[in-house]
Amino acid sequence: MEPQTRLGLARLTKMAFDGIDLMPLRAELLTQSEQSDDTDGIFMDLSVIDQLHGNQEMGLEWQAKALKGHRMFSINRRETAQPKLLVFAEPSHVGGNTPIEFLLETSDFEIITYYPDLTPGAQNVLPEHDVAFCAVPTDSDIATPFFETVRGLTAQSGVHTFNLPDGPVDLDRDVLARIFPYVRGLRFPKTTRITRDALIGALVAGQEEAVLAGVGGYPYIIRPVGSHAGLGLEKVDDKDALVDYLLRQPAPDFFVSEYVDYATPTDGQFRKCRIVFVNGKAFPCHMAIADQWDVWYLNAKMEQHPEKRAEEAAWMEDFDADFAARHSHAFEALTTGIGLNYFGIDCAEDRDGNLVVFEADNALIVHDMDSDAIFPYKSKHMHEIFASFEAMLNAYRKDDKAAVSTSVPH
Repeated sequence: MEPQTRLGLARLTKMAFDGIDLMPLRAELLTQSEQSDDTDGIFMDLSVIDQLHGNQEMGLEWQAKALKGHRMFSINRRETAQPKLLVFAEPSHVGGNTPIEFLLETSDFEIITYYPDLTPGAQNVLPEHDVAFCAVPTDSDIATPFFETVRGLTAQSGVHTFNLPDGPVDLDRDVLARIFPYVRGLRFPKTTRITRDALIGALVAGQEEAVLAGVGGYPYIIRPVGSHAGLGLEKVDDKDALVDYLLRQPAPDFFVSEYVDYATPTDGQFRKCRIVFVNGKAFPCHMAIADQWDVWYLNAKMEQHPEKRAEEAAWMEDFDADFAARHSHAFEALTTGIGLNYFGIDCAEDRDGNLVVFEADNALIVHDMDSDAIFPYKSKHMHEIFASFEAMLNAYRKDDKAAVSTSVPH
């Protein structure tokens, strides 16, 4: 079965980011779905549009409807010969899988996203491709059977697959510190995972600090397991604040971490950096600067502060000679210990100069959507990442392409 064409996540997200109203396009796609043979590709685009407009439930319904008919979808297909990248993905919200499309927007690759059927005995027929990439997030509930299925498929295809680990990879916050028990200059906030019931029980008994002794004492940083982008993230300074948090957050499981004061002593500002690693090399993505500990790029409002942008620009320009050189030992440990060809970290420097890693993730977004007028320094660095990623893929392209049909038992 041929992949169905679609507009794709990157193109639609860029339109929304630029302020284009997607509702007329949505109406047009609905009309096309009644007339086109690529109905399921249209459904996948409708899924993205509805999610970008905040209707995740409807978006996932469109996705489920599409996957009943097809499991392969293509973007950037041309009439002339071009290399083909096969991306193994799981059904998920728009921020779930590694957003490959943003990394290859200007490349020659046709990107074919494939959703393997994990049902026992399922017949997964792979399309023709030159190289492959496993985009499922490591914290997915189906990561283990997904990796097993893809390993079986790619073992028979003979095509190189990036970001496909030999075994389980767990990048959860409470596990990272155990992967790296001690690395000079590398620090992970002490973190434990605890169920809601266990935390409530400890609070009732007045034993929460004893139960959380491995993390330390108040204040704690708490968030629901599986949350990202600051959703449900709070600092609780005492027992009353923790009780209030649990009354507002219904999640069944939480990560509780020590509070790391990473404010720069000279000005009290918090600086959080996003760095991605491509084939072992570190690249700067952004530095968010704010007077609050729970900073990420959007709430830092960098577009309103030219002095902060000037600092970010200098950080990015001098990254290899300065930041990366200072933390080369930590970077080497991260790439070796995590073992993926592509992943990212959100990090900062503490007052002792250690690299504090708050999160490591293989599905962090890297994009070139920021305004050139406001952020004229960014595009150059983003395209260095894109070029490195494309070069990595090209280095392992298979010359003798062949479609593969195989059944993988679970």
